[in-house]
Amino acid sequence: MRIPNHLAIAPLAALVFAMPAHGVAAAAVAESPEITLSRGLAEVLGAVKGRNNSNPVELAHRVRPVLEKFFNFESLTRKALGQGWKDLTPEQQGQAVKLFSEIIIRSYTNRFDPSSQVDISFAHATDLAPGRKEVPAVARYQGSVVTVAYRVESGAEGWRVYDVIIEGVSLASNYRAQFDSIRQKGGGAALIQAMEEKVR
Repeated sequence: MRIPNHLAIAPLAALVFAMPAHGVAAAAVAESPEITLSRGLAEVLGAVKGRNNSNPVELAHRVRPVLEKFFNFESLTRKALGQGWKDLTPEQQGQAVKLFSEIIIRSYTNRFDPSSQVDISFAHATDLAPGRKEVPAVARYQGSVVTVAYRVESGAEGWRVYDVIIEGVSLASNYRAQFDSIRQKGGGAALIQAMEEKVR
């Protein structure tokens, strides 16, 4: 699945929001999701700025440990696979989470220039359901302005992103159409194979 360049910053912006490694649970209980996202933006940008190596695979490797602290890749993978998630064994589900998270990270690091300025403006979060909120935002990057909404859920580790709405389109739903077609033709094994091919 190819992603238009002008939309590349939107989900990538979600990927650059991470909490510091220490004191996460205590801080997350009291703070709002938009504050969590704002604090995280500075930390992950700090990890990628000023680096001479802009290789997307190296960049993905560098940011993944930070992203996993705040981004609920399992929830995102379940939403992206839809019915296909139930077709997988527990072992395959673990593989799917690892592979799909790598697909997402690489898709946007391929289009991200660490030397370029990223500006994200957040609005107040709105309630979606108990323990779930949506944080509207505007992302500006390399002359493009994109409206984004970050869907977050609360848990033991605080607020974590489980989907990103880019110009009104869900990131998870965008992938689901493709994955549904693969599942209908070859089942769970075909889904894993397709994801493996994307990260080779």
